[in-house]
Amino acid sequence: MSSSTKEQTRGGKRIQEFLADLVVLGSLQGFRYFQPWLRGREELLLTVVNEDSSWRSASFPGSLVSSPDEGFGVAELPYAEQSLLTSLRSQKRMSGCGHTDAGLPPASPCDREIALPELNCTLFLLACYAKYQCPFVWIRSNHEHLIKATGGDWACKDSPLKLNSTQDWHQNGGQIWEIVAELVELCTWPTPSNPFTLDIQYFESLPLIERFLATGAVADFLQRIVIHGDREKLYYTKVLDELETLNRFHVKALHEMQKQKLRVVEAEADNEEAMDSSLSNDAA
Repeated sequence: MSSSTKEQTRGGKRIQEFLADLVVLGSLQGFRYFQPWLRGREELLLTVVNEDSSWRSASFPGSLVSSPDEGFGVAELPYAEQSLLTSLRSQKRMSGCGHTDAGLPPASPCDREIALPELNCTLFLLACYAKYQCPFVWIRSNHEHLIKATGGDWACKDSPLKLNSTQDWHQNGGQIWEIVAELVELCTWPTPSNPFTLDIQYFESLPLIERFLATGAVADFLQRIVIHGDREKLYYTKVLDELETLNRFHVKALHEMQKQKLRVVEAEADNEEAMDSSLSNDAA
């Protein structure tokens, strides 16, 4: 097998793995700063909180912005160039993803987006189309929140974002959680110390069986970040703490389910005993 064939095979495997991760993430709920919604095999809608309502100035590190109303400061953006949107010229140069020089639009234009963002949120489209052979992220709402201060032309709404986690994706081995983390760190004010902070109240509100299943699914996702993620990331140890908390919550739900089942078994046994006693009395 030639080196180019091996590279294509390896690239195809990575795409399939990423799409599998996209489906998994799209089935999860219970995060404080973002909510994923699966829309087809190649697309994921992601709502990201603009302002953390629980913020207190002494509780969080410095943010990319000085206030949620002032927009992003150009000098503080974590990018070499000012604009957050990939220029058409740059899109045409990106030949490694298997696309033509027609740019990198999403499958559906932003103007035809039917999903409505929640209040205090920005809606993103994360997609990994077969024709591009790598993931991209597009803004689907609230464009001015991100780029009005960066010198970018936000009238071009269907240009993908320039993200560290998606640039040179085939070489840098970016994982889906790295894309999500970058969007939260970019969008949410003030910047959270852990983009994957959980909303425990959400899990507490679920019926017992759903709570058991939901905590198990999210715990599996966090465990993958712990095993395969970059330990140099500032949020890594905090993900460990969240995983420990969620595992305890998951085990507690399991114990409650076992107790509930035991009570049902005991109640059924009592009913059978009462019926046997009644039949004996009738026979006598």
